[in-house]
Amino acid sequence: VPAIPSVVADTIGAGDSYMSALILGLLLRGSDGLAPTVLERIGTTASMAAAITVGRPGANPPTHRELLAGMAR
Repeated sequence: VPAIPSVVADTIGAGDSYMSALILGLLLRGSDGLAPTVLERIGTTASMAAAITVGRPGANPPTHRELLAGMAR
């Protein structure tokens, strides 16, 4: 999954945000299994979480609402 372009303010917390969103995606996938489209969606969401995090100073991961808003773009 390609990275989400972003203006970087600070890289602290990007990996933690990515992994948190990845785990959330796996937990919320329900009965969708691990089809390629599901994995792509989970990976894209994780990339969005990291992109939001690096866009602001400090280890400040996005809220679920911010993540959903970012994915809606």
